[in-house]
Amino acid sequence: MSRALKHLAWLGLVVACGSSEKPAPKSAAEGNDEGSERRGSSTIEASAEIGALDEGKVDKIFNKSLRDLQACLDSGAKRVEFLGGGVAFFIKVDPNGKVAHAHLEQTSIGDRQTEKCMLDALKKKDWPPPQGGQVGLARKSFEFDPPNDVRPPTEWGSDRVSSALGKASDDIKKCKGDAPGSYAATMYVDTSGQVLGIGIAPPDERGEEAVDCLVDVVRGIKFPSPGSWPAKVTFSL
Repeated sequence: MSRALKHLAWLGLVVACGSSEKPAPKSAAEGNDEGSERRGSSTIEASAEIGALDEGKVDKIFNKSLRDLQACLDSGAKRVEFLGGGVAFFIKVDPNGKVAHAHLEQTSIGDRQTEKCMLDALKKKDWPPPQGGQVGLARKSFEFDPPNDVRPPTEWGSDRVSSALGKASDDIKKCKGDAPGSYAATMYVDTSGQVLGIGIAPPDERGEEAVDCLVDVVRGIKFPSPGSWPAKVTFSL
């Protein structure tokens, strides 16, 4: 398959707006900075905490990171030859232009090690400091073709793994702890029913800390055999 990297990008930048009026206190439901922005939409937030990022500079940093992101995928494909898919990054930038937090809002790569490599690559970059606030928010997505010329895995529906996952429901709940919600997982299962690779996108910023625990739990589960060729499946935890 082609090694061309398709750049399907969207970028959400939050702009801080000044006001002479004292802002009303936020309710608990309004307290999540990222909750007011969802993929595919653009919003403006009025907040003393959220500052504006230079869109051109942020876009340039993401684009310059493509080589590092591709290197992460190439490395992961040496372990899981089918690797490929989309990732959507959520980045928080502090007043010094450093990444204060990063996680994947969406991913279909299917390998946590590769996904962490990509996040680490972005954390090492110098970003423009936010203007008018303490943190700046940036989002962008990329789509990667599998680097290996190999037959794609069999596509499974989530029903093929639901029974096995149900047996680990208590462990899954413990991993989530204080960060409940729906975690989106993509996984490869080999012909013996063992997990070849799994990647997970948390429902929000707090959930990032639970992802590694969830990966370990799912890796320990024996799934049905997909037959003579490995399978790829996306499901919720």
